[in-house]
Amino acid sequence: MPDRVLRAAADHARRHGIGMLDLVPRDLPAEQALDLIRNVDPRAYREDRFGMGRGAGYAVLVDEEGMARSGIDPRGGLDAGEMGEATARVRLHVDTADMAVAPFPGTDRTAQRRAWLRSQALDPPPALTLPRTLYGTGGAWLLVLTGPLIELWTGLGLVLLYCLIPYLIFVGTPLRPADLHRAAWLRPVRTPLTIWRTLRAPRSRWERRQIERREEARARYAAEIAAGVERRLGERRPDCPWCGSLDLVRHLVARDTVQAKPGRFRLDRCRGCGHVFQNPRLTPEGLDFYDRDVCDGLGDLSAELIFSSAAEDCLRRARLAERFTAPRRWLDVGTGKGHFCRVARTVFPDTEFDGLDVGDGVEDAARRGWIDHAYRSSFLDVGPDLIGRYDMISMHRYLERTPDPLAELDLAAKILEPGGHLLIETPDPQCPMARLLRGLWPPYRPPRSLHMIPPGNLKRALEIRGFQILAEQRRGPRRGTDVASAAAALVDLIGPDAERPWQGAAPPGPARHVRALTAQLLAVPLVGLGMVADLLTLPLQRGSGDAYLLIARKIDDSRPVPAVAEP
Repeated sequence: MPDRVLRAAADHARRHGIGMLDLVPRDLPAEQALDLIRNVDPRAYREDRFGMGRGAGYAVLVDEEGMARSGIDPRGGLDAGEMGEATARVRLHVDTADMAVAPFPGTDRTAQRRAWLRSQALDPPPALTLPRTLYGTGGAWLLVLTGPLIELWTGLGLVLLYCLIPYLIFVGTPLRPADLHRAAWLRPVRTPLTIWRTLRAPRSRWERRQIERREEARARYAAEIAAGVERRLGERRPDCPWCGSLDLVRHLVARDTVQAKPGRFRLDRCRGCGHVFQNPRLTPEGLDFYDRDVCDGLGDLSAELIFSSAAEDCLRRARLAERFTAPRRWLDVGTGKGHFCRVARTVFPDTEFDGLDVGDGVEDAARRGWIDHAYRSSFLDVGPDLIGRYDMISMHRYLERTPDPLAELDLAAKILEPGGHLLIETPDPQCPMARLLRGLWPPYRPPRSLHMIPPGNLKRALEIRGFQILAEQRRGPRRGTDVASAAAALVDLIGPDAERPWQGAAPPGPARHVRALTAQLLAVPLVGLGMVADLLTLPLQRGSGDAYLLIARKIDDSRPVPAVAEP
């Protein structure tokens, strides 16, 4: 990297207030350039304030403050996987990021392509990452290859279009791949060779480290699973935890649709109030077992990607609160890694945001500056010490994961003074897709969701505790992804990723790899059919949604309370 290029890039970043700048070689090889634009839209990258770090993998400039917060060693000599992971992590500690094409040479890095693709997809156990990319490119290649055999001239037209695509993509951009002509006109031959070289390349240092982490975890999981997963369930209760009714009926039996860990879990429904709950319920040790490596450990960066992609939902929650209050101090209960607070600060820049969670992600949120103070504790344990400190409490996708949601509401009512607000979002078990998809319905997230609370039940519980409902929002079927997500979960249950350490005490053999690969080959058509089904069922979902959002104010008789109802 020439010094003059670095100086020019640093000047550009300072002038435009860019905290992280990824430098892309002007003559980036064509295949690497295509991989880059498959992972990121460079034109929208800077505008996406809450997205994950992406880049070409050659050089990244970071401001000193963001580098210090990230705790990453700013050194050279990283392999492709290490560079991809570092780029993703650093982005979490800066406010703005961008890409710039610069005059320095690119190199052929096919030997490290596999590690780069995995690190950019933020999925170290590569369940769908590598197969999805290679399946897509290989599928297009097969279509082009067989086209002339079906109809000569139409097929030759497809071949020609396939060769012209790189030209169409790079026209009007500052990228000038040195191998563009060769890559374009030899593309029908180069594509299978590139796939073969990607799959057969030696493991990088980053990949070997991921394997070591999985093998260490495999030994722990093997001992825990051998002892039996049933012991992580408590005693079955005969009554409804919400209303006390004894009139219970089996609602469904589900498996772990998030990680495909072993076990089956029964959910009962109360015929009296409609409350749905796990029965028997996981013990605290059981919850720890099934939560492990979802948002931390092996699933750390994957969770960051999911949360970062939910910025629109976070903004919607904050905008609802903005209509009724401008809080001084806000406590986000079940904050995770603090992504909601990060987004909400853009709506409430003068509000002090604190976060509470039992995981170490809340401490990461404080280090990143997304929250002002971190409570690493359960709400019921630390809550009594917080009485009178906050005028806003939020609980997003939290109540359903707590053993005793009514006790959580009791404590929130004690903490808030009259005039304080409570913002809650939780899945709606009465939505049509929940009845249709049963145990594959994404918000059930078995076995992590212990309770599913109908909207009427939650509203009555809040009113009993001195709250008045100000507004109710349904997320609505604007996305239409429930069936597609259920299809993806089904694929994972049929052929779970062979590399997951809880899939067996021994490293995966050929049979497990074949089963996983077969499932991945089924993934594209099944998920594609799911997307079509989502579109077709949208009219049936009007007026409903998979979750509902409530804002309530603790009653203060000295002020009138506005009442707003929303579909």
